[in-house]
Amino acid sequence: MRIDTAAAVCISPHRKLQPAVTYWNELEHHTDASATWMAHPLVRAEINRRVSGNPHLWPTTALLQWLGDRAPLGKCLSIGCGAGGMERSLIEERIAAHATGIDMAENAIAEARRLADGMPIDYVVTDAREYLRAHPSAFDAIVFHQSLHHFDALDELLELVSHSLRAGGLLYLDEYVGPSRDDWPMRRLIAPNLAYRLLPREVRRPHLIRAPINQEDPTEAIRSGEIVGAVERRFRVVHRRDYGGNLLAVVYPNLRRPDEGSRREVFDAAVARLIALEERLLKFQPSFCTALTAEKR
Repeated sequence: MRIDTAAAVCISPHRKLQPAVTYWNELEHHTDASATWMAHPLVRAEINRRVSGNPHLWPTTALLQWLGDRAPLGKCLSIGCGAGGMERSLIEERIAAHATGIDMAENAIAEARRLADGMPIDYVVTDAREYLRAHPSAFDAIVFHQSLHHFDALDELLELVSHSLRAGGLLYLDEYVGPSRDDWPMRRLIAPNLAYRLLPREVRRPHLIRAPINQEDPTEAIRSGEIVGAVERRFRVVHRRDYGGNLLAVVYPNLRRPDEGSRREVFDAAVARLIALEERLLKFQPSFCTALTAEKR
């Protein structure tokens, strides 16, 4: 499931995942965020509301408010940084005094360096596990922004994350934690297809919604359904705000956009209906996406 074009893979090349590195080395997979479900203004306002309580307040700003006097944090590591949007936000919002972004996609790192010119941010092309092993007790906070769902062996990885955090250090996730790519039985597609059929024919492209698996990237949602459990085994969750995606992330990519023939007012009304239907669904299903802060035990 492609959740956010800002993320990039940072999995060990020894796991034979070079196709994913090649995929994320193409800049359009980082910079063309306009097609994602999170980018629609109505959806963005709803995500902001679910996370911060205010449709105009973004999750990073909500994190700053939650940190209070603890901000700015000293050194922050962003894993799977892609083109660097999260690190720039950490510095601009004064969440961190210094940020380091790591990724295996060289082209994305080059773009991140260009965009962060003059800011207190370092970028390194490296494997995440190797970097964490080499930097014990080095960071006040470690961040995954739509990147942790590209990792396997989560218990091993999060043990290394804990190893690289100082005492009392924070782990922050803004992340897809829904079903893993191999966990999409037909029953999971019933609700998305019912919601899809309730939308005007004008905005529907395929006849049926199928499992949202990105075949170009073998790391997409590879162990996403195991993320929360792995975090809770090694960290104390101190703040969590779920923001859905149960319908929006699955159905939205199948909609015919205004530039593909639907009328803007019809398309926006369909998105608003999906938001309302998802709000009801979240009363019965665990959220597919969450913003979560946890503390090193």
